[in-house]
Amino acid sequence: MRKLLAWWPQFYEALKRAQQARADREILARLDARSLRDIGLESWDAQLSERVEVRRQRNLLRLAASRIGAY
Repeated sequence: MRKLLAWWPQFYEALKRAQQARADREILARLDARSLRDIGLESWDAQLSERVEVRRQRNLLRLAASRIGAY
């Protein structure tokens, strides 16, 4: 029982960090291309920006599918 009680705070903190990381990824995935350029996370190169946008949309779809167990 002591091991379980000693393990729980570490598990809880790791769970909170994972949830926050997922929330951060979702927020970034929902930003438009202009916002991403403004904060420096996307290139000003149009061709590269298109590929980044397609990848972001694919990752967002994968994240949504993983929630319902389809991926």
